[in-house]
This record gives sequence, C-alpha cells and structure tokens, in this order.
Amino acid sequence: METLIHWLGPLHPAVIHFPVVCPILAFIALALDFYRPKPWLSQVAAALWVITFVTAIAALLSGHALSLQFGIVPQWSWIPPASALHGQLQEHALWGSFSLLFSIVLLVAAWKIYKDEAWPAAVNLTLSLALAVSFGVTGHEGGEMVYGFDHETASASSADAADLFDSLGNFHETLVKMNSHPWNSRTHGHRWVNTYVSKDAVEAYKNSNPLPVGSWVVKESFEDENNQPSGTPGPLYVMKKGAKNDSPRSNGWHFALKWDKPTANNAEKIKDAVKWLPGDAHLASCLKCHTHFRDEDYMGGIPEGYQNH
Repeated sequence: METLIHWLGPLHPAVIHFPVVCPILAFIALALDFYRPKPWLSQVAAALWVITFVTAIAALLSGHALSLQFGIVPQWSWIPPASALHGQLQEHALWGSFSLLFSIVLLVAAWKIYKDEAWPAAVNLTLSLALAVSFGVTGHEGGEMVYGFDHETASASSADAADLFDSLGNFHETLVKMNSHPWNSRTHGHRWVNTYVSKDAVEAYKNSNPLPVGSWVVKESFEDENNQPSGTPGPLYVMKKGAKNDSPRSNGWHFALKWDKPTANNAEKIKDAVKWLPGDAHLASCLKCHTHFRDEDYMGGIPEGYQNH
C-alpha cells in the first residue's frame, strides 16, 4: 500500500490536466461539427470523452494517494474531513467525484456516437460544455490549494545567512513539544517525528493561525524499526519565520536540514553528513510539500490523537 501511495501521489498534478482539457477539446470539436458537420469531429469528441473518464479515475486515485503522502489526511476516505486544509480539500474532492460520475453520461454518449445512434447535436454540445465546466472548477479548486508554488526554495535574507543551527541552540529546552508521542510521517521518510515550536507561537500553531516573525518550528526524527521508533536519529528539520517580503513564496519561512550520521540505504540517498541552509536547492521539496498548507501558514500541524494538550 505504501509503495502504491509513493508512486501514485506524484502523478496527480500531471494526470488531472487530462480530464480538465479533454472535455474542452471535445466541446470545440462538437461546436465545429455543429456548424460544419464532419463525421470524424463527433468521433474525436467521443474519443476525448473516453480519455476524460479513464484519466478522471486515475486523477481521483492519485489525488487520494497524494493527500495521504503529504499527511493531509490520516487515512483513505472517499470524502476528506472538513478539517483538512480548512475544507478546501473536501470541496475539491466533491467536485472531482461529481465530475467523474457526470463523465459516465458522456461515456454513454460516446458509445452512442460509435454505434451511429448519437444523441441530438445540441444535447451532446450542452453536456460537453457542462462537463468541461465541472472539471474546470475541480481543477481550479485544486489550484487554489497550491497557488504560489515554485520549485525554488526561499532564499536566505542577510539576517538568516548565518548558520541557523548555531542560533537554534538546544531546542529541547527552549522550544515547546507539541505532540504527546511520536508519529510516523510519510513526508519525512517514514520516520517517527516530534515537533517543537517557539513558546510565543504555541497558540497560533494549535489554531493554524500565522506564526509570529522569528518563530521556530523544529521536527526531530528517528528511524523506523519494526514499525516502532528506534533510537537512531534521522534528519533534523528546521523552519524559521522571517519577514514575508524576504521570502514571499513561502510567507517568510526559511527551511533547513541537518543530518550528522545518515543511515545506510536511506530514502533520500544521502551518504555523508549534510547541513542544508536556506537557499539550498535540496530544500525545494520542503517548500513543495508545505505549500499544500498555505492557508495554515505552511504548517501541517499535529495529527489527530497526537496533540500535546
């Protein structure tokens, strides 16, 4: 199951484009056929409807896998909970599910065209337009969740050009632990993690509100051993909140990572000790993942049942 999630999830951004674009192209083909009838135009539209249906199924499955991979939802569910991404994910899933079901109607219409029993041209044209709008809204809702994503990491301001880990100090003493016990995080190499936050940012973090400038969020990790946290440290993940103008793509957040003793055959294929500071290209994946929590100030939060109340 985990391997399936790992492979399916990243396919979603690419796959979703097909059910969004194909109904539009089908509508254009039918519109041309309506004014200048050509048998091949309606057949093209029928083929595009079939592609729409097939890729819509792939988009639905990969979308759920992506949500699981990023830890946005704790388990597989047809309709995500309203608490996920402030309800945006649920709305996106509902539109996608409706569009998929509606595409079955166009699948029947395609079969009718191939059987030379096509429905009236005006009916097919109207249905195709409705399907294009439905999938268009689905794509728009998905885009809203990740708007502003850029493959570049946030650049370091002059204030953060120094080693973040030197200024962090002993975070076990200066920061507040936000979880009661470790949980296994898919997005952090299936390691067991604890999250620590600056004292003055605790309430904002709990309520998914913007954290104050200067806030620290630190996630320590431990390698998995027989589905339990081991005593072997994994990477130390660090985020520090700077001024928004310094890093507008990440709302001011700077990312860093440190791993003194990488384990053999680790998921990231890191062989030697590393220390990645803000601006390092290796940290692009951090921004990519956290952008999905843009409305929560780029914070994924603590899973249900693990909060330290």
